[in-house]
Amino acid sequence: MKRLVIIAALALGACSHAQPGIEVRTVYVPQPQPCLPADEIPAEPPTIGHLLTGDKAKDFDLVTASALLLRAWGKEMHAALTACATE
Repeated sequence: MKRLVIIAALALGACSHAQPGIEVRTVYVPQPQPCLPADEIPAEPPTIGHLLTGDKAKDFDLVTASALLLRAWGKEMHAALTACATE
């Protein structure tokens, strides 16, 4: 019986430790925030595919005008994204 008491005391003594079993921590997780309101996002230029005729002389003016609009839109989008990235 003495051996059982000694073994039980040693077994229970081995289970004790100074660290808490449960530790509660507050962790702040960054949430994505929109940097531009939806109404300030530049509108995409209209598509011109339905206007093309297959005549390269006529389509050239349409394509160049569309390219200029797309380039201007791209510059606006780049400026907006750069502003979002630096905030």
